[in-house]
Amino acid sequence: MLSLRHFLPAAERGGLFHVMVDKLGLRAALESRPHSSAVMKRAQERCAGCGREDACQTWLETNAHPDEAPAFCKNHDMFERLKHDIEAERKYRAA
Repeated sequence: MLSLRHFLPAAERGGLFHVMVDKLGLRAALESRPHSSAVMKRAQERCAGCGREDACQTWLETNAHPDEAPAFCKNHDMFERLKHDIEAERKYRAA
């Protein structure tokens, strides 16, 4: 069975990363980080090399307001660390 992987070049497959970032509401936080361009480039490369584009596309279409990325996401841990950092900064500012 053919998947998106067979039809899309790596750069476009990595575009699912940007959809995921927006779906999780993490764009502003990610872009505000030091070296954000390099971090996003590496994350997009992980995304492009994943091989689960079909599952990702389906997940993105069926999860309107997710709390976290799917467990199979190669960037799941990065997204969780980013959310943890955001929460820690929010608590620090409130103190």
